[in-house]
Amino acid sequence: MIRHVAQLVLVLALAMPALTGCGGGSRSVGSNKGLKTPKLPPVNPEALKEFDAGMRALKLGGPDATEKAKTRFLTATQRDDKLWEAWHNLGLIYFNDGDDSQALDALGKAISINPAQLEARLARAEAARRSGKTKQASDDYQVIIRERPDDRLGYARLASLLRQRGKYEGALDVLRSALRQAGADSQIYVELALIYLAQGRDELAELILRRAIGLDDKQPGVHNAIALVLLARGKDQQAFERFDYATSLDHKYVDARFNAASVLLDSGDYGRAKEMLTELVGQAPDDFEAKVALGVALRGLKDYDGASRTWEAVAKSPTATTRVRADALWNLAVLEADIKMEDASAKRALDRYLQNSPSNHAKRKQAEERRKELGQ
Repeated sequence: MIRHVAQLVLVLALAMPALTGCGGGSRSVGSNKGLKTPKLPPVNPEALKEFDAGMRALKLGGPDATEKAKTRFLTATQRDDKLWEAWHNLGLIYFNDGDDSQALDALGKAISINPAQLEARLARAEAARRSGKTKQASDDYQVIIRERPDDRLGYARLASLLRQRGKYEGALDVLRSALRQAGADSQIYVELALIYLAQGRDELAELILRRAIGLDDKQPGVHNAIALVLLARGKDQQAFERFDYATSLDHKYVDARFNAASVLLDSGDYGRAKEMLTELVGQAPDDFEAKVALGVALRGLKDYDGASRTWEAVAKSPTATTRVRADALWNLAVLEADIKMEDASAKRALDRYLQNSPSNHAKRKQAEERRKELGQ
């Protein structure tokens, strides 16, 4: 359940039309290494008006700012379907709402109009990755690296994708290229260390992280990675201190808290895990992975109704990813089968999981076997 940069916070600016007026002439042309922005006609005046209204809504803020902006951007695309900036901004809104399907569609339209828009491509890679479309994510990362060979973020995200899939040598090759093309960076070193850690090469991981500290000792991700190395060495108390320090550097960096809570869950300290995860969920309400973990803590405390409600909320959320919804559904099935020990309810819960989980979900095979044991 340990994670590192489980969900990238996209630090991307919303796109603005290259031509804000409506006179004649084509919109400005930009390029990366090979991809070119095509010549585009002036923005439709009505579309531009809607687009500007969407930007104003976001700038003013408020509880319904995102919905207002989304409506305006959608109207802008209806007035001018070549306004890639509106598609781009819609894609980011959908992504931040957890709606990866809509995000992929909107960002794909932005890219089809303006192939050189690499920020939209990065956002699409993250949406594809989160929804399990790893090939599309990998392809987009590789385009970013090809077009911007000094873009360290592209290398780091591609390497982490390969690492999560167990393709360590491929990930190492990507990071070696990053060091040659873009130079040393704490983010690259952290990814390198995590690969070595996954391979059981703890000492090498620690050595690399010392280099990362030398480059940037205020980067919370570095200290989170050091904590993971300490955990691998059985130094739990020191690891907790590092997790706490990572959080103190950036209170919005939730991975360190999640990892600390995961350690507590594994050790059976459900009370402290519940306290930590409740605080995390309060800070990041859309962190559905943390909500699933909170349900595990509640189950450990024998608050079965609370655990069930928590997992049901995740399972029914339209913005939770398919994988995390499947995690919640699996836990609901386990609750019925192993805790309540009610065969009829367990059958229904397992059927629900099997109908709504992807074929490659970690618990799929186990669920199929358990359902077969329960019979008709």
